[in-house]
Amino acid sequence: MSWSWILGAAAIAGSLYWLGLVGYRLILSLRALQAAGVPLQANLEQLSEPIEREFTAAKNHTVDDLTEVLAKREQLKKAKRDSSEDRRRRLIERLNQMNLDKR
Repeated sequence: MSWSWILGAAAIAGSLYWLGLVGYRLILSLRALQAAGVPLQANLEQLSEPIEREFTAAKNHTVDDLTEVLAKREQLKKAKRDSSEDRRRRLIERLNQMNLDKR
């Protein structure tokens, strides 16, 4: 036998070993994927069912209810306006405190 036969057999054995390792890693990855897919499948089944909600008809409201709703709406508008002003103020403070001389 010449060295080429031994080298060829070694190359074939090495490539079969490498192919076996790749297959083993593929099987491990597929198992992990299957384990991750089980909760997703349950969520898909839950989402495929229609969501039924109870219908509530509109009611007539009194003037007292209207003033209460308008007062709540004004509170929400004021809270939103205050939060945006606070955010703007914090941003301006942060920009003023930046040291632009650092490099």
